[in-house]
Amino acid sequence: MRIALVLPSLVGGGAERVFLDIARGLLSRGVEVDVVTVRDEGPLREGVPSEARLRVLGIGHVAASVPALVGYLRSEQPDAVISAISHTNMACIAACRLVRPRVPLMVTHHNHLSTVADHARARRDRWMPLFIHHSYPRADKVVAVSEGVADDLARTARLPRASIEVAYNPVLFPDLLAASHAPLSHPSVTDKGGPLLLGVGRLHQQKDFATLLRALALLPSTWRLVILGEGEERQPLERLADELGVTDRVEMPGFVANPYPYYRQADVFMLSSRWEGLPTALIEALPFEAAIVSTDCDSGPREILDGGRWGRLVPPGDPEALAAAATEALTDPPLDRSEAMSPFSLDVVTRRYLDLVPHRAASREPEREAGGGP
Repeated sequence: MRIALVLPSLVGGGAERVFLDIARGLLSRGVEVDVVTVRDEGPLREGVPSEARLRVLGIGHVAASVPALVGYLRSEQPDAVISAISHTNMACIAACRLVRPRVPLMVTHHNHLSTVADHARARRDRWMPLFIHHSYPRADKVVAVSEGVADDLARTARLPRASIEVAYNPVLFPDLLAASHAPLSHPSVTDKGGPLLLGVGRLHQQKDFATLLRALALLPSTWRLVILGEGEERQPLERLADELGVTDRVEMPGFVANPYPYYRQADVFMLSSRWEGLPTALIEALPFEAAIVSTDCDSGPREILDGGRWGRLVPPGDPEALAAAATEALTDPPLDRSEAMSPFSLDVVTRRYLDLVPHRAASREPEREAGGGP
């Protein structure tokens, strides 16, 4: 069996990392994997498993990639396609339906659609719920990364909730624990002069690191904060840190290929997001001793932390609540979160994907219903 995993590129986003991990899980079970990208860019290119075949279409825009996708499907004839990210999903839906015999397609949805549409700047993204309403029913399988994402997708795109399956994102816990022992020559991190807070994610309004900076300003001057990630909000966040008088207590080193030594050093992992789908950075915090504080945003944190069993949940956009929870979390005894980690293990998630992925025989009936040929 050969499965094609289709992405727009290999930039350092969550969906791209997830698909590379799924590729490893599929390969370990004897499945041949093609990692197909529309654009030839992204630091995660080096992370493609050596046993997988990387196929770069070399198209500048996903919207123009359908002919190239059709060419790939006709020449390589994978047994199934799994795609991620809305516009790539729609391009794959179009391409898969143009190929005979038709290639079964499973689209995966990774974010909270209603909130993304509400905060979108581009007209295309504001109209995405309508596009999804018309396109996703033409896929053989629709999969959301959390129950919250599935509920919101059904409600916002007006899709039957029963038509949406849920499969969590995998995390390679043994690998990240091993990577966490790498040397970290960062005096402001390794110096235990005071508690260390850690935030991880793109410097984007979704992650709301501004609220995290305001929370830091409410904490004693011995508290320090490291934010790992890069994005368009860097300069506004640097200005805010200066206004709050916490510049000397904050470090933002940018995108870090191996963030896990920071997880090991942190006293409290902080997720300050306004919205999420299923935040991988929060799942990756589970095996470490650091206490966990997260906003109870839509969606994912409440599922991951089992309603607050594995970490503290606070309202989004509330720096006072974040600061108070961080202070209280310091006194919590370390938790054994093995039970919390289990649903996100690579083996469990890979088995779930293999249970869900459609096969050629299963895709014929929807094709006839749509008026296509055999």
